[in-house]
Amino acid sequence: MGKRQPYRGRVLEGLAMNLRALHVDDLTISEILRHSDVKVTRASYIKRVDEKSVEAMNRLEVELGKPARSVPVMGGSKVTKTDAVVPVGKA
Repeated sequence: MGKRQPYRGRVLEGLAMNLRALHVDDLTISEILRHSDVKVTRASYIKRVDEKSVEAMNRLEVELGKPARSVPVMGGSKVTKTDAVVPVGKA
């Protein structure tokens, strides 16, 4: 037996989900992952994602693409540290 690859399953799952997001059909994804049966691919690697989750991640991606600046975090009446980063114009 070969050496165990602990992250292989996560990588394949991510690959399958990204291919699915690109509208690649399940059978083609199964062939890319070298599964003998598409049922294995569907059961183990292709996860359905709620449309609200997709919309939320799209909004986050837009926000992360905006210029950012540090925001001081207040401790009492003095600024103690800066540990928050928000898009410009949102603070």
